[in-house]
Amino acid sequence: MVKSKFWNIVNEVIYNSDVVLEVLDARLIDDTRNVDIENKIKQLNKKLIHVVNKIDLVDIETIKEKLKELTNPVFISSIQRLGTTILKRKILQIGKKDKIVVGVVGYPNTGKSSVINILCGRKKARTSSTSGTTRGIQKIRSSDRLMFLDTPGVIPFEDKDVVKHALIGSMNVQSLKEPDLIAMHLIEKLNGKVEQHYKVERCSDSEETLERIALKINRLKKGGIPDTMSTAKTIIMDWQRGRIKNY
Repeated sequence: MVKSKFWNIVNEVIYNSDVVLEVLDARLIDDTRNVDIENKIKQLNKKLIHVVNKIDLVDIETIKEKLKELTNPVFISSIQRLGTTILKRKILQIGKKDKIVVGVVGYPNTGKSSVINILCGRKKARTSSTSGTTRGIQKIRSSDRLMFLDTPGVIPFEDKDVVKHALIGSMNVQSLKEPDLIAMHLIEKLNGKVEQHYKVERCSDSEETLERIALKINRLKKGGIPDTMSTAKTIIMDWQRGRIKNY
């Protein structure tokens, strides 16, 4: 689906919603905020709730400062089903209507459909660890009072940051041209957490770390040479799927 179609869908969802949930990745709060969407919500005088998903993958104390920059923030883990009651209460509190339409927006792979499913108490929205599962508006009734509108993940046209999109999970790992550089960036960014996950000794050179991980997981080319490209894709996928914890 082309970007203009995505934006047409998102605009329609915002226009028809009473409350809009912008789902963020707790590991990458700033990177998963979409200022364009937030401005549209404000212009249309809609209520915004920032849903900070995947809190099970971070140390909450390290991100509490971010709360000051968010609107009606609610922490949630769609995997561990944490924060559901608080989020539902917040929606009802600021919706202030007998029947509330709730739009759900955000970058691909932040967990929008999973958030809807835990709020509904059962699986109604399509979910996948691969970005782009939702292709059009899904209307999902949770109860007589709540109706959810799920949207495709939207990437701003001018946002060309490949590293960011790889880490968010809004880009398919197999399409990355330089996965080794992205994996090395992640190794440096997480300050020892990647090495801890794969149980390799930490060193100051991220390229050497990548080679050590390749040896550790037996990802080798002919002659016993570490296959760093394949290993880099594995590291990125493990990060995207929450296997590498940031605490």
